Amino acid sequence: MKILNVRKPSEDVLARIHSLSEKKGTIAVIEPETGDYFLGNSLTEALKKAKMKYPGKIFYSVRIGYTFVHGHKGGIRKYESCCERQD
Repeated sequence: MKILNVRKPSEDVLARIHSLSEKKGTIAVIEPETGDYFLGNSLTEALKKAKMKYPGKIFYSVRIGYTFVHGHKGGIRKYESCCERQD
C-alpha cells in the first residue's frame, strides 16, 4: 500500500478554522493548495463536499477545537475464558 504525503495547510488557514469556536467539534476538510475548507458533522460528510469541488485531490482534516480528528477510548483488559479448566 502506498502512503501518500499530505501537504499541511498554512498556519493562517489552520488558525482561521480553529477560530470558529461556535463550530467546536465539527470536522473541517481542507484543500491545502487553496485553503478552501468544507465542514461536516462527520469526516465522510465533509469529504463528500470537498470531493465534489476538488475531485482527485488529497485533503487535510482537523476537528475544530481539538488536536485530533478521531480518538480512541479503551485499553487492554485481561480476558478470562468461560471454558478454562478449573482443577
